Amino acid sequence: MRLHFLLGPAGSGKTIRCLSEIRAALTASPEGAPLVLLAPKQATYQLERQLLAEPALAGYCRLHILAFDRLAHLVLTSLRRPPPRLLSEEGRVMVLRALLTRQREHLRQFRASARLPGFASQLSELLREFQRYHWSPAVLDKLVQDLPADRPLANKLRDFSRLFEAYRAWLRAAGLQDADHLLDVAVEALGELPSPEPAATGVPGDDPSLTPSRMGAGGNQSPTGFRLAGLWLDGFAEMTPQELDLLAVVARCSDTVTLAFCLDRLPEETESPLSPWATVAQTFRRCRHRLEAVTGTDSAVEMLPRQPERGRFAGNPVLQHLEAAWANSRARPAAVPDGGEVPCATETGASPLRVVACPHPEAEATFAAREILRFVREEGGRFRDVAVLLRTFEGYHDVLRREFNRYQVPFFLDRREPIAHHPVAELTRGAARIAAFGWRHDDWFGALKTGLVHDDEAEIDGLENEALARGWDGEVWCEPLTGAGEQAAVRRSERLRQKLVPPFRHFTARLATHGGRLTGAQLAEAVTGLWAALEVPRRLETWSARSGAGPAALLPDPVHATVWQQMQDWLRNLALAFAEEALSMTEWLPILEAGLAGLSVGAIPPVLDQVLIGTLDRTRNPDLQMALVLGVNESVFPAPPPPSQLLTEFEREQLAWRSLELGPRPLEALGRERYYGYIAWTRARRKLRITFSQRDGNERPLNPSPFITRLLRLWPALRLESMPQRRRWQDCEHACELVAPWLAGEVPGTDRGDLAPGLEAGPALDELRARLARFAAGYRPAVLEPAAVEPLYGSRLETSVSRLEQFAACPFRFFVHSGLRAEERRRFELDARERGSFQHEVLAEFHRQLRAEEKGWRDLTPDEARARMGRIGAALATTFRDGLLRAGAGGAFTARSLTSALQEFVETVIGWMPQYRFDPHAVELGFGAPGDSVPAWELELGNGQRLALRGKIDR
Repeated sequence: MRLHFLLGPAGSGKTIRCLSEIRAALTASPEGAPLVLLAPKQATYQLERQLLAEPALAGYCRLHILAFDRLAHLVLTSLRRPPPRLLSEEGRVMVLRALLTRQREHLRQFRASARLPGFASQLSELLREFQRYHWSPAVLDKLVQDLPADRPLANKLRDFSRLFEAYRAWLRAAGLQDADHLLDVAVEALGELPSPEPAATGVPGDDPSLTPSRMGAGGNQSPTGFRLAGLWLDGFAEMTPQELDLLAVVARCSDTVTLAFCLDRLPEETESPLSPWATVAQTFRRCRHRLEAVTGTDSAVEMLPRQPERGRFAGNPVLQHLEAAWANSRARPAAVPDGGEVPCATETGASPLRVVACPHPEAEATFAAREILRFVREEGGRFRDVAVLLRTFEGYHDVLRREFNRYQVPFFLDRREPIAHHPVAELTRGAARIAAFGWRHDDWFGALKTGLVHDDEAEIDGLENEALARGWDGEVWCEPLTGAGEQAAVRRSERLRQKLVPPFRHFTARLATHGGRLTGAQLAEAVTGLWAALEVPRRLETWSARSGAGPAALLPDPVHATVWQQMQDWLRNLALAFAEEALSMTEWLPILEAGLAGLSVGAIPPVLDQVLIGTLDRTRNPDLQMALVLGVNESVFPAPPPPSQLLTEFEREQLAWRSLELGPRPLEALGRERYYGYIAWTRARRKLRITFSQRDGNERPLNPSPFITRLLRLWPALRLESMPQRRRWQDCEHACELVAPWLAGEVPGTDRGDLAPGLEAGPALDELRARLARFAAGYRPAVLEPAAVEPLYGSRLETSVSRLEQFAACPFRFFVHSGLRAEERRRFELDARERGSFQHEVLAEFHRQLRAEEKGWRDLTPDEARARMGRIGAALATTFRDGLLRAGAGGAFTARSLTSALQEFVETVIGWMPQYRFDPHAVELGFGAPGDSVPAWELELGNGQRLALRGKIDR
């Protein structure tokens, strides 16, 4: 095996060298043994485009550009091994949720927190680290023995060991492999069987996975059925022991191996952890130690020097100096060139380097959009030659999306979108809760409002209004709907119920056929049946076809299709993980929720010519003309070490002292942040724009990053710019920026200042003119002439005293209430209005009964009146508002309290009657409305107009 290490700083030509060698091999022999280029997953597509950019290579069939997981699949396919039955991360979270319920009483440190939402997800992340760094339950048990029994760390490790072993036993019983174990499966398939318990050597900087003994006894003999003509690796700053294992066994099967690393020199054994090169240097040393231990390896290291006249920064001395000096703590500040001009201190678009202070993140997004439009229009650039780089999307993805849409900049956010609340997930969650708890209102209408059950949202809203007003809840939905009052609404709701309920009743009945306990496979089959009954795939296709927007409006939106595939994978994992495990629906709910909560999808770029927006630890940009680095603030970039969820930073340090590491240490993490800074400054060939915010979205002050101080030290003549709050119209980069001067000219008594005459007539402002057309005449209060009022309302205006008072207090409220007839949503609950209505109806019935018996109030004794009022209240409570007062114990208590208050009222009134001669004559007396016995009170307004007052007198 010929082993070639290719080292060089950014822009020295490492990727170009690898692609050139691959292109030469493909051109020399289009057919033959496979070639493999290993690269991070996000870079594979861009490398394919770079490789095929040369006209000499029209295509290929030998080459595979892969990430490590796809390489593992290639190994298994080449060896004709059946693919393992893999359980994904969502499946692992669901299994751990079930195990935490079972093992909670046996846990020492996490007994209380094991039932909390999100704990299973945190535990899943930790177990993933254990597997990637070759930690087994046996390793954890050995550590427990070496620690004092009363230490929290010992109890934590004991709990982790128990849960980890239970999880592995679950996988063995189900015949499954964890998805993160795929690389180990490929290593075993190639004949290398690493020890599950790495032996600690105690040597600083040494890793147990580097020992030659783990290469096996086979030397460099490749297993039968898998042979590579060449293997290249590029773009990796660090690798886990799992990835290093796979690289080592695949390298033994390759004739030539070329590994490219971003290093400006051959690293020393004692590299400072704070150095920007520390992370890459450690990866290089481990790879070299591991691969050179293979028998028969011919190893060579080549350094690619910095060449100012060639490479990425040719003709750009500003970025050349920045690249060379960033990682050098002894670098001198850049000197001012002859003639006194500082190439990076100007505000023009031609400046290679600009550092801009912005008021807030939205201003940063605006600055980025303007710079991109200027680059494309004035310098002939392409959108695909530009990238916006962030350390984190937090606080930026929404403003970037909004501003780039406003400036019509095509872009792609390289970000996984959470889909825990996508309509398909909400539908599944709601259906499961209906099966577990019955037809509760929130669960039932949560499923109906997803848009996947019924197309007409207005009908669903109307049905919910009726349900809230009439108290339809629970098993009521399984029977024909009934109710007092407007029967047309009841019939309409019943017809809709007959259409909506059957798929869910069939789903719940299907679950009940298994005796209330069903396996994951049975549950997955029932959910699939519900999706099919509701035609979920068809509806998602319809959404995808009509949801395109912006520059890709004619292309289908791939998100819904990706969500559908993700949900199917989630069900497949459910069936795999719980094939024989039978649980009740109440036991299933936390397991299903744990799996749904972590679902996310990654979108595919819909077009080629667009700006890439991504984070430095995920996005790969091999060839850029301009880079905009946003959010270079203190505590943002460099980012502080992420908080440890289950193991504290000190506990991780304790484990590292015992030569058992999980990820980088805090100092190493800071060195990695400095490396990310180096990567951010060195991606672009021509232009680099760096911005930071002075305040965040909540108006809290922010400080610039220490990286800004370092940049200013390297370029003393670099002037820190401030983004202007206002600018002249001549400096506008997009028509949306002309809105302010345009609107200023539309205000009566003002002008557009220096806005060029005729500019507003240009095609760029067509949309703006259309929006403002209805305001062209300015605002005038609408006053109807009497001649126009009479045909609308007639000569006789009908209203009430309450409405007149409402109009006097607030005309707009009068318009909404009496003109639009808008009402608050009625609910099946005993609010103040319903309590008053009940008492009014009881009093009215009391008076009507006495009238029917030809009696007056004074004909009763106080005791007789009290008894009669009690009987009337008890009888009316059973029928009032569709049984509102019978809906629960609280309603019955309220009915008795209200009736008791009325009893005291009539008892007191009748007791006073011998002292006066007034008798109640009528109750709830309406006047002026159709059917009322008393006409309206009419007032002459003059000019033939009359005002008729109608209403109701309580008594």
